[in-house]
Amino acid sequence: MAKTFFQKITIKKILVFSAISRLLLLPWTYHGDVIVTYWWGKFAKEFTWRGYYDWLNFGGYGRPDQPMLNIVYDWLIRLLYEFIYKIMWFINVNIPIFPSKIMSWYFFHGNQILLKLPMLVADIFLIYFVYKFISKEFGFTKAKIAAIILALYPPLFHNSIIWGSGDSIINLFALLAVFTLYKKKYYSFILLFLISVLYKSSLLIWCPVFLVIILKQRIKIKDILLMGGFASILIYIVSRPFAIKNSFVWFYETMTQKILPGAMPQITSNAMNFWAIIFGLKPRLDESLFLNIISFRSLSLIICVILYIYILIKLYKNYSLKSILLSLVEITLVTFVFMTRMHERYTFPALIPLLILCFYDRQFIKYFVILSITHYLNIYNWWFVPKIPVLISLLNLEIVIRSISVINLLLTIKLLTIKPITDNAKK
Repeated sequence: MAKTFFQKITIKKILVFSAISRLLLLPWTYHGDVIVTYWWGKFAKEFTWRGYYDWLNFGGYGRPDQPMLNIVYDWLIRLLYEFIYKIMWFINVNIPIFPSKIMSWYFFHGNQILLKLPMLVADIFLIYFVYKFISKEFGFTKAKIAAIILALYPPLFHNSIIWGSGDSIINLFALLAVFTLYKKKYYSFILLFLISVLYKSSLLIWCPVFLVIILKQRIKIKDILLMGGFASILIYIVSRPFAIKNSFVWFYETMTQKILPGAMPQITSNAMNFWAIIFGLKPRLDESLFLNIISFRSLSLIICVILYIYILIKLYKNYSLKSILLSLVEITLVTFVFMTRMHERYTFPALIPLLILCFYDRQFIKYFVILSITHYLNIYNWWFVPKIPVLISLLNLEIVIRSISVINLLLTIKLLTIKPITDNAKK
């Protein structure tokens, strides 16, 4: 019966179901983050780009703390919103039967809903990407299982269609970058990864893994210089419309001073991690001193660097595509658990590589299930959508928050100590 079921289910049907189910949820709600990006797009349209990060006054709407492609994205959506608005206004004025309430709804919510639409598209491509990879490695039946899991996967739904966070966008491009680099398609890698980190800088943490891949592939110095030149050209193209001085100087200063530090310099920004075990989720500045010796920020960076080195050495000694995927998971979790200024969504980049690893070795299934649960509980906390009274009551208990944080810590330690994955570890 199961075999017949999977024969009838095609990837087209899975993708169509994924698209329709997400379209139905798209207009339902959106997080306050989407309202912020609405204003970023509106200001980009009205005041142009030059000086956008430097002298434009955003008042109470939140200064931009995301890179340039994010602003271009918000600007393009604003143009689309206004184009559709003109068409709808013409219909509203000239066709009496057209319900004006739709016009009112679109005026207040249309821009925000459109901001989430590319995230739906990214979800679909992410599902298809995983399907293609699994089908090539393990056959079509297992690929369909993976696609169905992602089609119904609550974290994927919640982050993109409900929240509107854009995590599916940056993870899609970053994962494509990983596989193109592994296949030695260097210019595609540069383009895809820069799209990811110049939309949101979250996955810059994967750069050490890319360094190991480049070392193992023994890329020629000439090719490295050409890659650097290509990256520089792309950065110049993206930065030039915003820059108020030399584009490269401006880009460096903007990234290091306004984007990478983040908007909330707190020990934890609603992330259930190592610091939440000690302090809970109450806001505390991470520049405060530990034992009056070192700031919590500096301490967290030292811990992460030490663990990064351990992960990279392990990858270098046991180099394979499976080990690369595991390293991506480990670096993501180490960053989330031990670095300060972490937000609730920042375990998301570990989920897709961990799902793929489940098909290489079944031992990863339990880790994938546990992390999926803790991730969802973390993103649900403080933005309780949909309203589930029992769950809200539980997450209001300090012991529950600290317990989830302990689980995330233990899961990270377990994955760090797991034996290297060998090439014959397909199960």
